[in-house]
Amino acid sequence: MRTISVFALIVMLLCCSHALAGSTYYVDPAAGKADGDGSQAKPWRTLAEVVTSSAMKKVEPGDTILLRSGYHGSVKFSGNNAKFITIAAAKDQKPTLSRLEIPSGTRWRIVGLTISPSFGDKPYKGNIVTFGDSGPSSELVIEDCFIYTELDSSKWDAAKWVKASNGVFMGRHGKQLTLRNNYILNTRHAIALCAEDSLCEGNVITNFSADGIRVTRDGQTVRYNVIKNNFCSAADGDRNHDDGIQCFLFNKGTGTVRRATVVGNIIINREDDRQKFHNPLQAIGFFDGPLVDFVVTDNVVLVDMWHGVSLYAARNCRIERNVAWSRWKTNRRPWVRLGGKGQNNTVKDNYACSFRIDQPGTIKSGNKASNARVYKEALDRVHNIICDKFGKYHPVAGYARLGMEKGKNPEKSPSD
Repeated sequence: MRTISVFALIVMLLCCSHALAGSTYYVDPAAGKADGDGSQAKPWRTLAEVVTSSAMKKVEPGDTILLRSGYHGSVKFSGNNAKFITIAAAKDQKPTLSRLEIPSGTRWRIVGLTISPSFGDKPYKGNIVTFGDSGPSSELVIEDCFIYTELDSSKWDAAKWVKASNGVFMGRHGKQLTLRNNYILNTRHAIALCAEDSLCEGNVITNFSADGIRVTRDGQTVRYNVIKNNFCSAADGDRNHDDGIQCFLFNKGTGTVRRATVVGNIIINREDDRQKFHNPLQAIGFFDGPLVDFVVTDNVVLVDMWHGVSLYAARNCRIERNVAWSRWKTNRRPWVRLGGKGQNNTVKDNYACSFRIDQPGTIKSGNKASNARVYKEALDRVHNIICDKFGKYHPVAGYARLGMEKGKNPEKSPSD
C-alpha cells in the first residue's frame, strides 16, 4: 500500500484550496498596460479593455478581478459560468465606469463600483446599469455600487430632472437576479425589476423624478430599501404619476402578478421641506392587478398623497404592520386601501390616516389611526434593522441611509 507523506498531503490540500478559491487578477488604469498579464506587478489597464480582449480568456469560473482607482470605460459583456466570477473594487480603491451592461449570462458578481454617465465622453439617456435583458440569465448580482446621473443636482431645473438617466434595469430574460445595497442618486426611474424570482434588498434611492422601484414579474422580493426625495409634479411639466414602489405586469400594464413580497421598506416623500420641485409621491401603489398571494408588511411611509399602501384587485394577499403617515398639512393623507375586485385578503395591525378595506372575505383586525409618535417609532425600528444588516453608511457612496450625512461604517472583526 502506497503512503503519502505529511508534506505531500499539505501541498495537495493547499493546491485544492487554491483551486477552490480561484485566481485573482488586477486592473489599474494608472499603472496597467494593455499587454499586462493581470498580476499585481503587471496589471491590465481597464476593465473595458479586459472584457473585449484575449485577456478575458484567462479568467475562469471562481476567479476574481480587482479594479483599482480610475476610469475603466463603458463596459458590456456576457457569459455563463459554472461558479461566480467576481468583478470588484480593490480594497480602498474607487474604480469608475460610465455604463455597465450584462445582456445575458450566469454567475457574475459586481461589487463596489461607481457608475455614472458623468465619467464618459458625453451624457446619455436610458439605463446606467442593465443586466439580464437580452438572453437567458440567472444568478447575476450587483451589490455595493454607487450609481448616479450626476453627483450634484442642486442646480437642475425641472427639465433636467425629467431627462435624467434611469438607474438600474433588471431585465426580462433573467431569473434569480439580485440588487443588493446599491446607492442610486439623481435619476429618473431608479430601479425596474423585470426578472422573475429576483431580489432587491438594502438599496438606497435618493432624489428621483419618476418611480423608485417597479415590480413587474412574479416572485420578486423587495425588502429593506430606503426610497426618498421625489422631484417634479404635473405643475412642473412632468405628468408621470410617481410611486415609491409600483406594481404592474411587465410589457402589459395590467394583468396577473403573483407572489410579490414587499417588506421593511422606508418611503419618504421628501426629507427637506425646502426641496425644489417637490411632488406628492404615492408610496406603495399597486393598481394594475390581479395581484395574487402578495405579502406587504412592516413598511414605513411618510408621503403627501392618499396612497400609502394600496392594492387593487388583490386576492389572498396580506397587508400587515405597515405605518403610513403625513407630517404635511394637506387633505391628501395616506391610507391603506383595497381597491377594485379583490377578495380573501388579510389586513391586520396597520397604522394609517384612514382605511378602505371593505371587500368580500377580508380578514381585518388591529388597524388603527397613525400619528407622529407611531411613525417615529416605526421609522427608528426599521431604520435600525436596515443599518444592522447593511451598515449606517453606504460603503462606496459614503452617505447615510437617512439624510445626507457622510461617514464610514466601523470595520467588522472576524468574529462579527
